[in-house]
Amino acid sequence: MQPIILSAQCLGLFPIVGITEKTTSALQFRWFSLRTVLSVTVMTSAFLVAIAELRRIARTGVNFSNIINPYFFADTAIIVGLLIRLGRRWEHLMVQVENVERILLKPCYNLRQVHLKRNCWLAAGTWLILATAEHFFATTSFVNDQRMESLRCNWTYTNAIENYARRNYAYVFNLPWMPYNIPVLLYLRYVTFSVTLAWTYQDVILIVVCIYMNTRYRQFFTRIEVAASVDRPPPAESFWGEIRYHYIALSDLLQSMNYELSALVINSCSNNIFLVCYILLHSLGPKQSTLSFTYFWFAVCFFVGRTCTVMLTAAKFDRTLKRALQVVHRIPNEGWCDELNRYYHHLRIEKVSLSGKRFFYLTRRTAFGMFSVIFTIEIVMIKYSKMARNSGVPADCSTLAFSQD
Repeated sequence: MQPIILSAQCLGLFPIVGITEKTTSALQFRWFSLRTVLSVTVMTSAFLVAIAELRRIARTGVNFSNIINPYFFADTAIIVGLLIRLGRRWEHLMVQVENVERILLKPCYNLRQVHLKRNCWLAAGTWLILATAEHFFATTSFVNDQRMESLRCNWTYTNAIENYARRNYAYVFNLPWMPYNIPVLLYLRYVTFSVTLAWTYQDVILIVVCIYMNTRYRQFFTRIEVAASVDRPPPAESFWGEIRYHYIALSDLLQSMNYELSALVINSCSNNIFLVCYILLHSLGPKQSTLSFTYFWFAVCFFVGRTCTVMLTAAKFDRTLKRALQVVHRIPNEGWCDELNRYYHHLRIEKVSLSGKRFFYLTRRTAFGMFSVIFTIEIVMIKYSKMARNSGVPADCSTLAFSQD
């Protein structure tokens, strides 16, 4: 996964030193490294843009259409901060992963072919490519809508790039001490692209972690399933002692993952709920062009698909654990021993799943609960949008939203 992490670092995300090295001892987090400075700069810039957007909508009025911009920059700044926090603990996590790998890469656990690397690459690569496509599709659609508005309102301009900059970044280029210039525009575009990808990188990290942990759990339980099959004599107590020791190492890794990723889990779930509700709220509104219509439904499929992928990938833990319990239940009475009892006790009491600070766990039940929450919030948003229908909507051909800040 080195190329994916390195690509994130080019965008000011996940500032870890030593990613290209082959040993976990080379992984370090340094506050004064170039990667960390870039991350803090992107995070600070996103917060400042969020404040500027709040000032803008304070003039124009608030509605569910224009609230997305300050929310977007504020939430993505939080994500960048959470990735910095995760980076500080990454070396500790990778040491635990290395210990688990020493156990699960033994021949006794490689009883079936495992496509872990391929599955992680496929999931991460697919969603990052789609996220990049969605960002450029959104920019193209927005520019096209502005061009059509300019034609309709008879607005003339000599420099299309300057017009784009002054309309979309009015909170910067309308400042008395900040004239329009290309370097600042490129930096603003870089920050926008970075924080846009941060939304998807957050979910990609959760997806990859779930794929990795679920694959290792399945490898572990497959060994037990083969050893405890009905056509073989019951395993000896020493076997179950080794199994319990290995299971504790795997469980400790999951608990560490839970502790370090729980803030990302909460932010991901709340963010995905809001985005799905927001985009569904605008599904019935008129679109200015065929390009806008096409982009909108592409975005619907992208956000809903990404949300479902996170939830369904995390929910696989449930089925894996139930299969493990079924294997233990099939062991005859004469095969039971103290070590097996201890292992069975661990299986029953442990919650094998990612959680959001233990307020909730990512299971299939949670996934269906999220859909009911989306339905409830959507009703509230529809009701409020009708009450505030004329709030925050500039008159046709008005320059209020971008003329000054």
